[in-house]
Amino acid sequence: MVQNLTLRRASIAEADKLGKLGFDAWDSSMRQILDPTSAEQEAADREALLVAFQLFCIEACNSITVAHDDKGLLGWAAHDPFGPYISDLWVAPAHQRQGIGSRLLATMEQDIFRAGHDVSVLETHAENGGAIRFYVREGYSIVWRGVKFSRLLGQRIEKVRMEKQLVVVAR
Repeated sequence: MVQNLTLRRASIAEADKLGKLGFDAWDSSMRQILDPTSAEQEAADREALLVAFQLFCIEACNSITVAHDDKGLLGWAAHDPFGPYISDLWVAPAHQRQGIGSRLLATMEQDIFRAGHDVSVLETHAENGGAIRFYVREGYSIVWRGVKFSRLLGQRIEKVRMEKQLVVVAR
């Protein structure tokens, strides 16, 4: 567990750093899904992804919760402010498996519940076994598996949609 972990809303001034952190986390687990035709193409694809992460952090700044400690940024998560969808959850590779993702996820779920939703929804790449195992441990179930076009990657990818009931259902 991380000492002095603090969760707070993101600032637009840190969008570049948040985008880099998200990209690094994505790159550490999912780089293999890129299908470059050359080393130059791979470098261009990776640079485009980094910029896309940074632009998202600028655009979604008000929906991002940041985890940090005394030394700096550790992770972040974002959700749709009008719906039950968690769009992003990223923890810096050096700080994974220390409870940061669980804290960020719990905060997203609380925000979604307070907005009047009784279920939390997210998607992840079907080959991202680490993420799927994490979400299952946190109470999520796979409700759909299929192929979607990723604008970010410019290709079709296999995804899973997962859901978690946020309230106890009376029987």
